[in-house]
Amino acid sequence: MFILRKHIFKFSHFFILFLILIFISESVFPKERNDTLKFVHLTDIHLILNPISYDSNFIQRRFNYFWHDTKPFVKFLNANPIIKQSDFLVVTGDMIDFYEAESIEGGLIGNQIELFQKLINSETNSIVYLTLGNHDITSYPKGMYHQNHANTARSTWIKNLPVFNQGTYYSKIYNVGSTKYRLIFLDNAYFSVKTQKEQAAFIIDRPQLDWLKAQLNESPDDKEIIFMHMPLPVLSNNQDGEKANPYLIYDDYVNRTNTQDFLNVLKDANNASIQIIVAGHEHKNDLFDFNFSENFSFKQIKTGTFGNSVNNWRLFQLTESDIIISIPDSLNQTIKIPLK
Repeated sequence: MFILRKHIFKFSHFFILFLILIFISESVFPKERNDTLKFVHLTDIHLILNPISYDSNFIQRRFNYFWHDTKPFVKFLNANPIIKQSDFLVVTGDMIDFYEAESIEGGLIGNQIELFQKLINSETNSIVYLTLGNHDITSYPKGMYHQNHANTARSTWIKNLPVFNQGTYYSKIYNVGSTKYRLIFLDNAYFSVKTQKEQAAFIIDRPQLDWLKAQLNESPDDKEIIFMHMPLPVLSNNQDGEKANPYLIYDDYVNRTNTQDFLNVLKDANNASIQIIVAGHEHKNDLFDFNFSENFSFKQIKTGTFGNSVNNWRLFQLTESDIIISIPDSLNQTIKIPLK
């Protein structure tokens, strides 16, 4: 009997050690995929959770733009076979329609983040990566809106969503064959003070830009994909008119859009190899080539709002040599972007 207990104890000890080693390898080392890494991208869901608690006039106005309940989103999570076949899901902001808003009793109620986390926990087992959008940190008192409580909103996201445990910007590394992908999730949810029409809608603070520069310089061998809510502006007449030089004019672009600080980090990082920027916010599907020079170029992919159309989502497939992106509402039509 004593010998049997001794063997059971040894087996239990080694089994626990085995589980610990598995946990460490999953959480510390880059995730490996032999051939293809697949993920679904959607954006601008604009969920309104427990709407009966809020001022009815405000809610009705919001319902003119977005779904009246969570059923379309929940059905998408549960019934779409592509979700089940993908490695993870990415939502680039505006998960909820507001951080807080006027209640039926007066004053602001801010429980949307907690309710969103409960919904995600109960409706999907998928890995979900998020970036914050402007609505995720915006308050709606009666007849107006502001971002004066953005820091409180961000701290609430950090407290409730495990993906934000280290902060509202972060990165993940995945290996696909011999190619290392660095997925960078930025927080550009705060509005800029616009002084001219073509200016970018967002502002990113210095600490985040310093972190981004460090991420881009981390390795000379990785391929970077940047996820953020608000996209870079697309200007209609920023291209050199001469056919021999079809590049965007960098100085003109950054001056007109006030994106010097952000784009200088992308351009000047020694080890940067930015392939694409993935964004939302503008509620439309689009792809644009930012070709500033032979040494500095990338594509920007925007996906339309999921909050009023279940067809607005894309499947991304990352291979050892290409990024393959589906056209919304058509898995049969894709865009293939060779890695550079």
